[in-house]
Amino acid sequence: MMVGSLRKESFNRSVANVIVRELQRRDWQTEFAVLDDLPLMNQDIEFPTPTNVMRLREQVKTADALWIVSPEYNEMIPGVLKNALDWLSRPTKAGVFGAPDFIQDFPVVLSGAGGRKGAKVGLAHLMTLTKFMGMRPLPDSVGLRVPMAAFQTNRFDLDGDQKAAIIAQIAQLQSAVK
Repeated sequence: MMVGSLRKESFNRSVANVIVRELQRRDWQTEFAVLDDLPLMNQDIEFPTPTNVMRLREQVKTADALWIVSPEYNEMIPGVLKNALDWLSRPTKAGVFGAPDFIQDFPVVLSGAGGRKGAKVGLAHLMTLTKFMGMRPLPDSVGLRVPMAAFQTNRFDLDGDQKAAIIAQIAQLQSAVK
């Protein structure tokens, strides 16, 4: 699970927690990727690979799929998420070019929560990026509209339709991983 917001109580972290609970009810193991300690992608420090980048790559390498839950900032994906994906897309050995094999055709689920547009513009960019990287994003991303009241209370609880959309993504994921 990769959350594109660093804020501990972010709306997208709330969505990710719902997804994790639903996956665990289906006996799926989940693990959150740590993004806040990744250095900015920089070819000058690419080799030897920083330890925290190796940790992220190992998490993805050993997973069956990646679920990204992200807000959009200015109708784009957050920089921290772009940085993590840039590191994943880079070669793992000096002198070898192209994205590593472990992300090729790797299933990825895309969800996000945001304001009026429900993060849908950022999710479209994320769909394009993950396809370009060689990953296999599931066809239906889910953008969730955060009600205005949540911005006042700092609490976002999914309604029945939103939860149903997440459950539908879980079913797609189960089909994609089999």
